[in-house]
Amino acid sequence: EHGWPWLDDFAGEPVDKRSANKFMLGAVIDYRQSAERAWEAAAEYAEGQLGDPESLWDEIVSVPQELWETEDYRKRCGLHRYAQGHKRVYTTAKEIVHRYDGDARKIWLGQTPADARERLLQVKAGKELSRMIVGALSDTGQIEGRGDLKADLQVRRVLGRIFHGDSVSETEAHRIANEIAPDGSWTIDAPLYLHGKDLCGAEPLCDNCPLWLECEYFSNAQTSVPR
Repeated sequence: EHGWPWLDDFAGEPVDKRSANKFMLGAVIDYRQSAERAWEAAAEYAEGQLGDPESLWDEIVSVPQELWETEDYRKRCGLHRYAQGHKRVYTTAKEIVHRYDGDARKIWLGQTPADARERLLQVKAGKELSRMIVGALSDTGQIEGRGDLKADLQVRRVLGRIFHGDSVSETEAHRIANEIAPDGSWTIDAPLYLHGKDLCGAEPLCDNCPLWLECEYFSNAQTSVPR
C-alpha cells in the first residue's frame, strides 16, 4: 500500500491547511527523483528552513521569482536537483495563491476525483502527478471515489512488458490499466509500482516473478522456466 506523508496523520478526517500544503509540495516535486527523496526534501524545506508555516505557498511567492530561479537559490532550497523541478514549485505556488488563497485543501474540498484532477492541472501539477495526488486523497479519505493510476516508469515498464514485451507510453499504459480496472485504475497502482520496483526493474528478476506465464517479455526473451 501507499503511504502518504501528512495525509496519513488524519485517518480520514479533513486535513489541516499546514499539512495539506506540505503534502502538495512533496507531491509536486515527486518528479524525476524518488518519492522518498521528494517527501524528505519537502519536510526539510518547509519545516527546517521555513519554520513550518501554515501559509507555505505565500512564503514561496514572497521570494522574487528571479531569485528563486537562480542556481544558488535552488541549491539552498534543496527541493530538486533539476532546475525545471525547482521552477515548477514556484509556478504552482503562484497558481495556488492566486486561485485558492494559498490553501491547497481548496483544490479538492468537496470535489469529485475528476474535478480535483482538473483543478490540479490548472495549478500546473502535471498530468501524471495530478493522478497520483487524486489517488493519495482517495486513499486517505480526503475525497470520495477513485481515479487513475500514475503511469510512471515502473508502471509503464510492468504493463508494457506483460502485454507488449517492452515498456509502453503513458497513453498505452492508461489504456491497458483501464481495461484491467474499468472502475478506477488507481486500485492497481501500488501493486504495479511495487512489482516494478522489486522484480521488474531495468534488469528484471524473471525467475522470481509470479507473472512469467502471462508475460510477453518473458516469452520473447525465452528465459528459463523458474524452478
